Amino acid sequence: MAARVRIFRDIAAREARCISTARRQEIAEQIADDARATAPVLTGEYRDGIGVETNGDRVFVVDDDPDGVFKEYGTSDTPAHAALTDAARQQGKYSGWRPRGRR
Repeated sequence: MAARVRIFRDIAAREARCISTARRQEIAEQIADDARATAPVLTGEYRDGIGVETNGDRVFVVDDDPDGVFKEYGTSDTPAHAALTDAARQQGKYSGWRPRGRR
């Protein structure tokens, strides 16, 4: 007896995101912990702003320091610290922005 299986890509992706949310939160917490451990500290805003946000089944590692993007990725006269980027790279495939002067 033969059977046909139809996979609905959108439904499968939605279910996979839902099922994996808890594990992705754990990974995000590890990234945030690693980034806080390596972030340079002058005022502490960059390090202390690193955290994890969850919106439904979406998980984000964030830094709420208003100057965090400049500290993370660098500027024309300031080198990149890349604490979040480096921590994310250690946890798996990273395809986001590249800090200034790094490949």
